Amino acid sequence: MKIVLTGFMAAGKTTVGKKLAARKNFKFYDSDDLITEREGMSIEQIFELEGEEYFRKVEKEVIAELLNSKEDLVLAPGGGAVLNQEIRKMIINKSEAFCLDITAEAVLERNKESEIVRPLLEVDQPSAVVQSLLKERNSYYAEIPFHIDSEKYSAAEIVDLIISELPDQKLTIEIKNQDQSYPVIIDREFNKKSFAKITAKIKRRKVLLLADEKVVAEHAEPTINLLEKNAAELIKLELEAGEKIKDLKVLEQIYNLLYENNFSRSDYLIAFGGGTIGDLGGLAAATFLRGIKLIQMPTTLISQLDSSVGGKTAVNFKNTKNLIGSFYQAELVYYQLEWLKTLALEELKSGLGEVIKYAVLGGNPLFKILKESKDKFLNLDQDLMLEISKISLQMKDYYVSDDVKDQGLRKKLNLGHSFGHAVEAAEKFKYKHGEAVVMGIAFTAFLSNKIGKLNNESFQEIIELINIYDYQLFPSDKIEASELASYIAHDKKIADNKMWWVLINDIGDTYLSDKFDHNNIQEYMEEYLCKKWL
Repeated sequence: MKIVLTGFMAAGKTTVGKKLAARKNFKFYDSDDLITEREGMSIEQIFELEGEEYFRKVEKEVIAELLNSKEDLVLAPGGGAVLNQEIRKMIINKSEAFCLDITAEAVLERNKESEIVRPLLEVDQPSAVVQSLLKERNSYYAEIPFHIDSEKYSAAEIVDLIISELPDQKLTIEIKNQDQSYPVIIDREFNKKSFAKITAKIKRRKVLLLADEKVVAEHAEPTINLLEKNAAELIKLELEAGEKIKDLKVLEQIYNLLYENNFSRSDYLIAFGGGTIGDLGGLAAATFLRGIKLIQMPTTLISQLDSSVGGKTAVNFKNTKNLIGSFYQAELVYYQLEWLKTLALEELKSGLGEVIKYAVLGGNPLFKILKESKDKFLNLDQDLMLEISKISLQMKDYYVSDDVKDQGLRKKLNLGHSFGHAVEAAEKFKYKHGEAVVMGIAFTAFLSNKIGKLNNESFQEIIELINIYDYQLFPSDKIEASELASYIAHDKKIADNKMWWVLINDIGDTYLSDKFDHNNIQEYMEEYLCKKWL
């Protein structure tokens, strides 16, 4: 999360920022200090020797670097930073932005008592300068979404006010090759201020709410009421979620609603439910009018930590998972941990299956956290869930950012998925997606140990983690390797007639291999399914 404190000089940005950073356990940055360090001279010297235009150029570079970083931080930019339109846009779009308001009289009074040298006030008539600068900048400060009177409240009180306005967690997903980013906003429970990010987007827009009917029954209030109050028109389509809705006939039903209600590219589809709702809604949004606006409100663990971000959308076809789809990013992802409390254990374990994938891909600290936190996880300890969310989503961002369309690095996110998708299809979706993926991870670990570099100790560690959470390692006894291999032959991850497989060198170290074909993968699966290796 990035928190930016704007406002005129002497408003207390640095004082408040340091206290806020200490409370949140974030790093604090003052852009003026960074500029001084970078340039090797004081702000006053930069103005005198290089001029204000040069100073603003360096200021923009410093602020952009911080806001584009992956670090949680509090930033206090100089009072004139908001004059730059690009900086203002970055602050508003990439941070939780607050403006500390101050009058001209208070500026002058505080400046007298301060040891800080402010070049703009080193003039004969500082009062006139302050009045002029405030008049010039007030319209820019007004664009900052939240304002606090810095004269009315103490620094400690301002920190309390800011914290009360923050989401519990906020991450940014970067799509570098499309020059696009969007926030993932996470709250422990409903937070009206966080939800306002959605209501601000949909004002005077039509909205199709595609929702899991069970989710609506359990979590409609107050979200749907707020959507109804703010949208120009809200059309609802409630479905019984599950793999069966990821179907072309259901997709056509959505298209008909969008067409009949004259949706434009400026209107929104909101997917409110688990992964199947998100996949279906995402594909509808991606393809109607070649793209309408999309917001994801995921309610299951698997959708919150994985499928709602990264832009994969799809429906199933001919009993094959996700065969027809597109890559399409949401404008915003918002969810509450509170929504997880109504999930059945099998749904939680399905979501955890994707987290186990991230733990094998990335190693520690996530692998260690999962090994030691079974009880906390099953009790949905919110501090733990926030930590798992942050690590998982940052990893998803790492793999997706430069490779949206699965051409290289992102392929590693398919760890366990080819085998898992085959199990889902062969078992007629008896197993949840994450449960099947865990079987795929176990098979991949077996394969990596047998023909690759995964040593016995690490192999057993992976199997042990899977067993800690009581997953099945194998599909039903009736399922044969030949049937799984036939589904894998139609898998979308086959490219240039090569069957790509994610193999494991060690926990936290994976690689892509194309050494498999339909026949040899079937032979390895037969050996795995016979269970003699246990």
